[in-house]
Amino acid sequence: MKLYKFELENFIAYLDTLKTDRTDSRHKAKFKKLLLEHYDEFLKDTNDINMDYVIKDSDGNPVVEDEKYTFENNHKRLSEIQNLHKEQIVIDETNERKAMLLSIKESVINRGPTEFEGIAADWYDRFCEVVEQIEYKDEE
Repeated sequence: MKLYKFELENFIAYLDTLKTDRTDSRHKAKFKKLLLEHYDEFLKDTNDINMDYVIKDSDGNPVVEDEKYTFENNHKRLSEIQNLHKEQIVIDETNERKAMLLSIKESVINRGPTEFEGIAADWYDRFCEVVEQIEYKDEE
């Protein structure tokens, strides 16, 4: 299963809207923890890029103007951040994750809100596309 790093925050928030029973709730919590690990790494990487381009004073502290950092070569910084946002996260379909991922697939498609408007509808469609990638083949 693959999704883009920029989708992580919204996917994690969507998981909180799912109405699940005990077993599926545990699967959802485990999956959410997995996504949060990727999201934390994404935030750290974004911060690292920002710190590489922040203008620093003579003591090595970031320069703040109007309560914001100032950056050198801002175009390059933004390009790197944009590339980071477009990177994909891969969630491997291992046997250990089978029950969790199949539960998440069913929950995302069938257990969320029943009506959507605007951007929420677009996100729901995208999250369905993401979980529809989960395809465990029965062993023969």
